[in-house]
Amino acid sequence: MRRTAAPFLLLLPLLLTAPAAQAALSNAPHEDIHFIAEHLPESAQDARYLFLPWPAFRLEAGKWQGTLQPGYVDTGAGFLKLRGPMFAGNSVYGFSDQWGIEILAFYDQAKVSGGRGTAVLRPFFFRNVPLDVPHGDDRRFTFEFGLLADRLEIKNYQLDYRLLSGANAGAQGVLDHSSSATFITPIVGVQYSLPLGSRFALTPRFVAGAPIPPADFDVRLTGPGFDLSTTRGDGKPGKIGDAFLGVSAGLIHLRSGLEVDLGSTLFYPIFEKLSHPGIDRAYTVQVAWHWR
Repeated sequence: MRRTAAPFLLLLPLLLTAPAAQAALSNAPHEDIHFIAEHLPESAQDARYLFLPWPAFRLEAGKWQGTLQPGYVDTGAGFLKLRGPMFAGNSVYGFSDQWGIEILAFYDQAKVSGGRGTAVLRPFFFRNVPLDVPHGDDRRFTFEFGLLADRLEIKNYQLDYRLLSGANAGAQGVLDHSSSATFITPIVGVQYSLPLGSRFALTPRFVAGAPIPPADFDVRLTGPGFDLSTTRGDGKPGKIGDAFLGVSAGLIHLRSGLEVDLGSTLFYPIFEKLSHPGIDRAYTVQVAWHWR
């Protein structure tokens, strides 16, 4: 039993914004210095919110409880570092064992330090900057759409059968679903590139399409004294070619261009069991090499 599919790409344009002609940085990071400068103190804010104290004991009507909480934060972004102590405290008064009021206070004082480093400067805050500032490609979303010419040939897709019950129990024959079909499939997709430091990127992807039109799924059935086939007009063929959608996420090593697809490995077995009842095993492993 063999099933083969031979797709041919007719048209698959990518919708990409073209940057203005100016100096460019090769392999520039997505995060410019403004991006990093914003996220460093925001990271300290996150630590503060996580640091806020909670009551440790069950509330009791008419009673107070409290917390004193020292801490320390250390976060960094490239050559920049932010470090400092944190202090917080609270007092909690219970109106009952279910309701109360909390008064809390916090104080933190972190300092930014760092050494020498390189970052991208994009002075987008200003309309006119008299500098030819090199820029990097900061596109994160990639959209695509197009038409896929898909030829599907299913050869020698036949099974020997023997009836186990009924008046013709023991009868034997062949069930053959060998077929061929050609589709024109509109396809759309979107990809988002999420840098993971300077060495890796995570690329979640979504793709959807629908083969047009659904094609005949022929069948031939033989048995004692008969040979029937939908290709000869003995019956009505089924239909093959379902609409599909897919979710995946690739982990890319930026320097080498090697990618391991993590998302489809997880999504594929779940989606196939839901979308195609009867499928009880579905696995896929995908690796890729990107170059430029």
